[in-house]
Amino acid sequence: MQYNLEEATNLLSRTPNVLRAMLEGLPESWIYSNEGAETWSPFDVVGHLIHAEKTNWIPRAKGILHKGEDYTFEPFNRTAMFEDSKGKTLETLLEEFAKVREQNLSILRDFKLSETDL
Repeated sequence: MQYNLEEATNLLSRTPNVLRAMLEGLPESWIYSNEGAETWSPFDVVGHLIHAEKTNWIPRAKGILHKGEDYTFEPFNRTAMFEDSKGKTLETLLEEFAKVREQNLSILRDFKLSETDL
């Protein structure tokens, strides 16, 4: 199967609405509960997605596009959301995720990637 950037972008654009539909209005016991040590709640997962949007896929894509194949990725802090999400509500996180995802998709479109680039 050949990678189709337009299809992928379409799927990525849907994620904020899917998360909102799945999580909005749930009791706090479902939003903040996890399955034990070193597991994440739905709240944590949304925070993780925000952190990844801000520090992972677009910054890495920019690095590859500007510096080429020899670009070394910065380490990704997969648990930064525990600190970043403190004091926020799920609603705030869902809004933040939607905003940063749309910004990143705009950046991705601005790359004007060709089949050769991919």
